Amino acid sequence: MIDNYNKSDEGEYSVENEPLKNGNYVIQTNNTIQQSLSVNEEAKLAPLATKWTFWLDSQKNKFSSKEDYEAGLEIISTVETVQEFWSVFNNIPAPNRLANRVSYHLMRQNRKPLWEDRENENGGIYTYRCSRTKTNTAWQELCLAAIGEQFSVIDGDDIVGISIQSREAQLDIIQIWNMNPSEEAQKAIDKTILQLFPDNIFPVKFYKANSSHVNFEVKNNQQ
Repeated sequence: MIDNYNKSDEGEYSVENEPLKNGNYVIQTNNTIQQSLSVNEEAKLAPLATKWTFWLDSQKNKFSSKEDYEAGLEIISTVETVQEFWSVFNNIPAPNRLANRVSYHLMRQNRKPLWEDRENENGGIYTYRCSRTKTNTAWQELCLAAIGEQFSVIDGDDIVGISIQSREAQLDIIQIWNMNPSEEAQKAIDKTILQLFPDNIFPVKFYKANSSHVNFEVKNNQQ
């Protein structure tokens, strides 16, 4: 089981490390990740069903254009095995250490965490508000459920991303990206959430189709 994998403390990001305000964060983190991977390179690899990519989103202005928003996105690392996942997850600061409005995204394959991305434009996002005291646990459990393909989804749907955004208020934002905005698909996601979090740690939730955003922009590629 993915959640029983023996997570090594080698290279783990400690509380004393510099916060995400450092402009060289992604480079420094990737160096630590590579060191962690080299330590475990002799371990038997457990492949994931698909690749997943960790993104850092430092765009703090909610009214940014698509171009400005993309400029604030950086790939942290792409993982294809359980070991690679933990090497990244254990070496990035926990969500409760992120600056206000800074986000992590874990996206399937190489898709970007953009509503307008062609791979996302027909899907939607379930948004939850989560107490800051429970954000780290929720982020970990949702990431594990995603890469472990544990979500109950209907035919024609798939979970394609998990996001976490830090907020200065008491409630952070957690999002689940899917491919099918139907009510049936939403109920299937709800079912998994109730199984993962029977104590119902999300006081607020809502779903929105990506194409319904006011500033939705579809980029038409013309040959």
